[in-house]
Amino acid sequence: MSPAPDERQRIRAAMDRILSGRPEHSNGALTIVALAVEAGVPRSALTHRHTGSKNEFCASRSADSRS
Repeated sequence: MSPAPDERQRIRAAMDRILSGRPEHSNGALTIVALAVEAGVPRSALTHRHTGSKNEFCASRSADSRS
């Protein structure tokens, strides 16, 4: 299955919504599963194709939990 052309942008927008506490399509949990649901992409998109985005999200949620 090839990725949607706007997959990276959808992941970025979903990260912004979740991290700002404004989820639209998920429960807003700070998890990879919630991020995938929020972005409308399969979880494997984050664990295999967009690992940089996944790592950035994990780092951001760690920084938020320390604040």
